[in-house]
Amino acid sequence: MAMTGLEKRFVNRERKVKRNIEKVNQCLEKMGIQKIHQVLELGCGTGAVSAYLANNYQMKVYGTDFDPEQIEIAKKKYKENDHLRFMVDDASNLNFEVVNFDLVLSQNVFHHIPAWETAVQEVVRVLRPGGYLIWLDLAFPRLIKDIVQPFVKNYAI
Repeated sequence: MAMTGLEKRFVNRERKVKRNIEKVNQCLEKMGIQKIHQVLELGCGTGAVSAYLANNYQMKVYGTDFDPEQIEIAKKKYKENDHLRFMVDDASNLNFEVVNFDLVLSQNVFHHIPAWETAVQEVVRVLRPGGYLIWLDLAFPRLIKDIVQPFVKNYAI
């Protein structure tokens, strides 16, 4: 699901990007970076985290987003090369073969995916055995979910 202009301004802020990179670095330190060669970022937005991983760690990174406008911005901001590719893709129906990635990364994306359970199955399908998943997202108590869900048709709560 495409985000509103207000949501895009919020998630694409420089401060938010820096915080996302910090979170990823914390996770990578615990995983062992030398084991990670091929990365899929779901909901890459304007591409900052994907570009960071490709440029700083020489990982082969595929940054995907459902929103073509976000991918367009990512391609303008960061030069695609042998280590970095951006593409429009649906996390619920990924255009990748089985068992490709050492790491799948998703930061605050799954609450935008109405069929998030299907997206989880897709992650399992493309993540190699022993691969890593960095999945950061919003979580709501059941009471809040039960109250709010009938009013937000475009989000998974």
